[in-house]
Amino acid sequence: MKKITFVYDPEIKPEKLDELLERMDPKPDKKLSLDKLSVENLNREEWLACSLSDNQLRKLLDQTKDKELNVALLPHPEMEQARKGFGINTSFETAWQEIQEAEKIPETDLMQVDEHLTFNSLVVGTSLSILYSNGADNFWEGVKTRFSQLIKLFRRVKLKPYTITYKNGKEKSKIEIAAMGILAVAHCESNLIFRRVIEQSGLDDGRIHLLILAPKSLFSLIQFGLQNLFFPIKGGTLPKFVGYISTSEVCLSSSERIQFAVDGEEKEAKELKISLVEEKIKILPGARLQEKEPSEGPKSINVAALPTGRLKEELLHSYLPWVRHATAEEFKDLFTLLRTNSQTSSTYLVLMALSTMIATFGLFGDSAPVVIGAMILAPLMGPIISLAMGMLRQDSLLIKNSLITIFWGVIVGLFFSILISLITPLEVLNDQILARIRPNLLDLGIAIASGVAGAYAYSKEEISKTLAGVAISVALVPPLAVAGIGIGWMDQEVFGGAMLLLGTNLAGITMAAALTFLLLGFSPFRLAKRGLFISMGILIAIALPLGLSFSKMVKENSIIQDLSGKEIPHGLLREVKVVQMEPLKLSVTILSENALDENDFRAIKAEIEEKIGRPASIELTLGVQLGAPITKAKE
Repeated sequence: MKKITFVYDPEIKPEKLDELLERMDPKPDKKLSLDKLSVENLNREEWLACSLSDNQLRKLLDQTKDKELNVALLPHPEMEQARKGFGINTSFETAWQEIQEAEKIPETDLMQVDEHLTFNSLVVGTSLSILYSNGADNFWEGVKTRFSQLIKLFRRVKLKPYTITYKNGKEKSKIEIAAMGILAVAHCESNLIFRRVIEQSGLDDGRIHLLILAPKSLFSLIQFGLQNLFFPIKGGTLPKFVGYISTSEVCLSSSERIQFAVDGEEKEAKELKISLVEEKIKILPGARLQEKEPSEGPKSINVAALPTGRLKEELLHSYLPWVRHATAEEFKDLFTLLRTNSQTSSTYLVLMALSTMIATFGLFGDSAPVVIGAMILAPLMGPIISLAMGMLRQDSLLIKNSLITIFWGVIVGLFFSILISLITPLEVLNDQILARIRPNLLDLGIAIASGVAGAYAYSKEEISKTLAGVAISVALVPPLAVAGIGIGWMDQEVFGGAMLLLGTNLAGITMAAALTFLLLGFSPFRLAKRGLFISMGILIAIALPLGLSFSKMVKENSIIQDLSGKEIPHGLLREVKVVQMEPLKLSVTILSENALDENDFRAIKAEIEEKIGRPASIELTLGVQLGAPITKAKE
């Protein structure tokens, strides 16, 4: 049967000691003040239940490194770091009960920083505590704490240079990075942020665990903070800018003074040596940290993705940008592809001709599936995305080649759509054509979404490029074909409306794609601002007539809602259409139980004008109800 000696703070007041002893059930076998404790007289079977401050506990463990003692911890007002590091319950009675129920005390890793015994953690640089909450007494207090931590994420951040040398098996590895901060613990289960992202670890796995926070932008940092503060998931995937290393020993150095905190105590140094205490110490962890079986987690995660080389130097140059810098690999691969797509090729011209021909036939046939097929085949995605990148980075050659390629694509498209309209004996404004000669702000929204989709898909290898092709072609091929039809019919209204839609979509897609590339870090703002301002000016100029068209559409919809389904003295109004706004011309069907004459028609016109509050020319269709059937006559 185990024997427990209660070791207490020598400075505790007698009445407080009596109170603690009253709360211990069953009573300890012995009680001793720390200053009266003789390590030489202790045996291996004896358990020490210690209610001491962090500093007192640290001195005790330094004295007993080679004694193989069994140490259990009870809460103490000044035992903050050891309580957190070993998961000790804040309730004195609960912690005492856990000691009574424990069958044995496991060996536990202890970390030391420059031979300074560490109970909880080492925090290097900007504190990572802003990314997780340590809990609160109640729900609303927890919400308040989380929002306070979230606000801190929006401050200006400057990364620091660090050199990390660590054991990787029998060899040593060395990485030179730019990082916001580094967090080190002896075992993951003792720290909330480690528990959420590292599922497998042990109290006695013989490794130090490091999290290296190296964000490339404030946006990614805020995103990670939001997830950990408000939507934490245990075992969640680490973002690419958070590296993880587990090793038996590690050395941190920097060209600048390293600001760090060991168990909350702030210090500075040029170099830090982190290792495990050689002698295993038996310390009983809290119930939630006690393992059912040992486990071994990963050796490293995302180390290769940390900022090194040229990216490291760029990030160290100034404060952390709002949007990330794309990596050299991303630049190389994407620019190679965009420069190829900006060239006018025979394949591009053939596909442009075929897609426009299919779209034109589909428009004449009023067939949406055929038009969609033409959208998928169209090759316009490549040069437009290349133009967006050229404008963003002020690359004159990329802009020139892209514009030439787009120009020849438009010319080829117009040629074949004009040719088909000339040889086709049809001149009817069906729904497919009408939908593309009255552009408004909704079409601009479609263009912007298409541009974002195209740029994002091009920048991500894992996304199929055909998805972006559909998104962009949707907005460009049909209006190009309708513009050719307008020329073939010699109809200025059809041609003008279709060309306005084509220009709207081209400007909207280019602007949105350039802005997306900027947010993805493919250009600094100082280089991109000129191209963005020019494209924004063009977009605003185009948006003005679109706004007028949208306003007109809203007015038309308002008139239709005011009349459709309304009962007037002469019958029920149905199938209301606005044929023309200036002057106003309506097409209306009226259902009546009686035949109507010319005087009735004039009265109906007056009743409709009274409802809409303005004069109008009306094409009236009469439906006379004779019993159940309804017949219609055109007046």
